[in-house]
Amino acid sequence: MERFQQELSEGKRQLMTADHLVSVTYLLVKDNKLLLTAAENLFGAAKSLMASLLHYDEAFKRVPHFKDEYDSMLYWFRQRCLPYYGLSRDYPVAADDLRILLDEHKASSVEFSRKDGLVICSDSYRIRKITVTQLKSYVSTLKRMLFDVEGVVSRYEGIFGRSPGRAKAR
Repeated sequence: MERFQQELSEGKRQLMTADHLVSVTYLLVKDNKLLLTAAENLFGAAKSLMASLLHYDEAFKRVPHFKDEYDSMLYWFRQRCLPYYGLSRDYPVAADDLRILLDEHKASSVEFSRKDGLVICSDSYRIRKITVTQLKSYVSTLKRMLFDVEGVVSRYEGIFGRSPGRAKAR
């Protein structure tokens, strides 16, 4: 299995986990800590989907070898993949918002639950709130991204040997 196929399946798995956490588990349990776990899964899914498309382009020599760090992937995704495939500009914006949200959580000194979300407070008393509706909008954006990335990656899947339409050796 090629690297871009592994990243695609990992991104799909993380996106489905986050979707289930937001739409099913949270409604049953009503624990606001689940929102943070869902945000972490959404960021992981966005990162894996970007990596999948970049590794796919790297296999076809459209993108030079890049570092497997988020900033490098975001740069090449914005510069090469968005214009080449005509993808939505919402995808890197959502990924960057999720990264900022998780970085603020790591740096926060106080976090507490409210009835409709999780509130994160920084040392300078900057308040950031994670809500279910916010995460549902990220899920819908990343589902569109998954659909687009799957469409691109599966286009030449027969070349890489994992397609049902692949020609068999005689």
